[in-house]
Amino acid sequence: MNNIQESIEAAIQTLANCFLENPYMFFTEADAVAHFHKLLNEFLSFDRMLQTKDNYHTELIHQEYPTFFRFEKKNPKARLGPPAKRGHYDIAVLNQKFVTSHDAKVVLNRTINTTRDEEIKPLDAVIEFKLDNVGWSSGKAQGAKADLDKLHLSSEASLRYFVVLMRYMSPKSYRWETYWHGIRKKAKQISDVKSIFVTKWVGNKCGDASYQFNGWLNSELIEKDSTA
Repeated sequence: MNNIQESIEAAIQTLANCFLENPYMFFTEADAVAHFHKLLNEFLSFDRMLQTKDNYHTELIHQEYPTFFRFEKKNPKARLGPPAKRGHYDIAVLNQKFVTSHDAKVVLNRTINTTRDEEIKPLDAVIEFKLDNVGWSSGKAQGAKADLDKLHLSSEASLRYFVVLMRYMSPKSYRWETYWHGIRKKAKQISDVKSIFVTKWVGNKCGDASYQFNGWLNSELIEKDSTA
């Protein structure tokens, strides 16, 4: 697991550094996720192609992989039954044993009631991303907190990450001052989710700020702020 954790966190740090150096490298969240997928493939040192129990091949890393549970998307405080719906993870890293011990249709996870070996955690890691252009607002702060709660419910994953990249273009810092304290508090409270918030100020305020919470192997960026 350490090799996977090291690779994931190295890829996240590389993505964060790329964003800080070139804040318009990624126009959309999808751009950032695709770039991270490529980075993670480069950082993982073992074969990422696996074979299912019924002899189909699949990759270790997938985008938009379904959750194993239903929840209220705007306020995911608990696992729910129907009519609540499932969600997806921006990036999921499959557990190799889960893949090799199950048929492809189980690994695909398109049906929530598919029987699987409950003794095997299906996911080594899940990662959620946010990329924004203007700064925190009430809706964006609530969305970030909801993603943290969703990841907290994701007990099928051994590692859970939340990555926020923000080009902060607000002419004043009041939005940051209004919302950041609550987001920071929430991120620290959800201790089973490793989160990183990377902000590049590109308007009247210059500089950058990076914050990491909850048990990263390399904690160099924790609470770093170079804004001016």
